[in-house]
Amino acid sequence: MVYHHTLNNFPSSSNMSLENHARSKNVSFDTIDYANGQQLKDAKDSMLREQWIRSSALKTVRRALEKCYRVSNVNQWEDCKPLADKYLEMLPEYSRVGGYLFYMKNDPSK
Repeated sequence: MVYHHTLNNFPSSSNMSLENHARSKNVSFDTIDYANGQQLKDAKDSMLREQWIRSSALKTVRRALEKCYRVSNVNQWEDCKPLADKYLEMLPEYSRVGGYLFYMKNDPSK
C-alpha cells in the first residue's frame, strides 16, 4: 500500500487560525452533576488534559536534564543539581497519566 502525501491534506495557515481558538475551561468532578452527560464529558476531558500537561512538563525537565548532562561533562554533578532536584520533586506526582475512572468511582464528594 502506497500513501501519497499532497499539500491538500495538510492544514494551511488560511484554514488554521489561532485567533479563534478558545481553550476549554477546567471542570472538576466535585462540581458537576453526574447525570448530566455534557458536564461529565467536560470533566473527563479537563482531567485528562491536565494529566497530559503535567506529563509533558516532566518530559521537558527530563530532556533539559539530559542535555545538561551532555553539555556539562565533568561538572555535571554541580551544574545540573537544580534540574535533577526539580525532576526528582516532580517525578512522583507528574509521572502517570491515570485517567478519570478511579477518581469517578472513588469521588469523596459523591
